[in-house]
Amino acid sequence: MRTAPVSSSGGDYPVIVGAGVAASLKERVHELFPGLSRLGIVSNPVVWSLHGTSILKSLGTDLRTVVALHPDGEPAKHMGSILVLLDRFLEDRWERRDPLLVVGGGVTGDMGGLVAGLLLRGVPLLHLPTTVVAQVDSAIGGKTGVDHPLGKNLIGMFNPPRAVLSDPGFLRTLPIVQRRAGVGEVIKYALIGDRALLSLLTERIEELVASDFHAALWEEVIFLSSSDKAGVVSRDEKESGERMLLNFGHTFGHALEGALGYSGILHGEAVALGMLSAARISGAMGLSDSATFGVIRDLVKRAGLPDSWPAGVAFEAIAPYLGRDKKASRGQVALILPERPGSVRIVRDYDPDLLSLGVFT
Repeated sequence: MRTAPVSSSGGDYPVIVGAGVAASLKERVHELFPGLSRLGIVSNPVVWSLHGTSILKSLGTDLRTVVALHPDGEPAKHMGSILVLLDRFLEDRWERRDPLLVVGGGVTGDMGGLVAGLLLRGVPLLHLPTTVVAQVDSAIGGKTGVDHPLGKNLIGMFNPPRAVLSDPGFLRTLPIVQRRAGVGEVIKYALIGDRALLSLLTERIEELVASDFHAALWEEVIFLSSSDKAGVVSRDEKESGERMLLNFGHTFGHALEGALGYSGILHGEAVALGMLSAARISGAMGLSDSATFGVIRDLVKRAGLPDSWPAGVAFEAIAPYLGRDKKASRGQVALILPERPGSVRIVRDYDPDLLSLGVFT
């Protein structure tokens, strides 16, 4: 097992990556919270049906658990679901010393983290991510939130956990399409600056997305990506500068998700398309050459991800969501654009007409 440390204003915490992390859950929980007698768990029915029994067995019988489940999927990521989860713990007379363990993917992590931050003005939080996106990205860094009809993740807060426990073994139970979608976030880390990861993906990306689960390869990829995220958020916790680079692919990706009503496309698939959109705009601005777009498209295609926009989604459908992006200032969104594979930059001064180039076939 390997650890990537994260520095946070709310307290430093580890990201622990390795096979068997979930099996040692009892020891890790009691190490983090000595004298613990009650633990809340936030998950969803799909994840809990797969892993709930083993997680409860790992926690043992001397710890009382209170499980709260929310409906599966991005459409459930709204304030109504948050209130239902809060009700579950408030009805159990929750106390500030009682932590919440969040078990699931990105949606569950965002929602569970927000619940922990709101409940009694804040209770301790522990992440046990079960998807690629959650293990390499969303569980690290303290971002929480829910969607609003006007845009994605517009309501939330920064709420760092006490630890992130990433066991790649959870990924075995993911449908292959979800594992592949998660690679969209992994490609992002390679393209924004992790040359070791870029080299690894260039050589072995087909193995990563194969139906056979390559455990050692996945563990290496999870650790490299987690270390990248841990380093960036340690240097820029509240997204005032460098952390914005982690949004590479997300500006157009989030807009596409919104235009599709947060259904019909997986987050990593949208991010993959968003990276290609950014590369198209970068090329038009002269910030990168055509080879950059080609390298990104090749990685995306080899990962089995979509490399052209869904039929029927015009620029006019996503334009309103671009203006509501969290990175927007005076209605114009900051763009994260590639200069070459392994280097991206923040661009705020550009011709808004160039945005339409981000939608392509």
